Amino acid sequence: MALGEGLGLSEEELTHIHFGAILHDIGKIGVPEFILNKPGRLSLEEFQTIKAHPTIGAHILSPIDFLKEALNVVLYHHERFDGSGYPEGLRGEAIPYTARLTSIADAWDAMTSQRAYRDALPLNTAVRELQKGAGSQFDPVMVNVFTKLIQTKPEMMISC
Repeated sequence: MALGEGLGLSEEELTHIHFGAILHDIGKIGVPEFILNKPGRLSLEEFQTIKAHPTIGAHILSPIDFLKEALNVVLYHHERFDGSGYPEGLRGEAIPYTARLTSIADAWDAMTSQRAYRDALPLNTAVRELQKGAGSQFDPVMVNVFTKLIQTKPEMMISC
């Protein structure tokens, strides 16, 4: 939400992002638990299964009228700025801005949170990882805004 505010988005846009961000991985309920909890690398077939979760999630939520604007987050949060993401291989600004924003926040959360399989990354390392992915995985303008926000608002450094 802080990134959306930093980008000057309206309250309405922030509301749609909020719902989309909360629900972005809902499609994982359609992925077998053994794949979600697998400790090692996924096979190609397993990865293809996991790649279906954005489409599954959008399908689950599509009948809910007030979530229509949040569907872009759910469907496109794994697209990459360079076009190598999924489910559609969208590139650059063809990726809805709500999904580009959420992918940064999701990556930040993943990197700075304690996980069963690894410790949280140090904050400076997480910032460098975002910067390293700017232009390939992430929207470079949004990464720049996000990293400036982190520097000026240290309370953001704690993962939600």
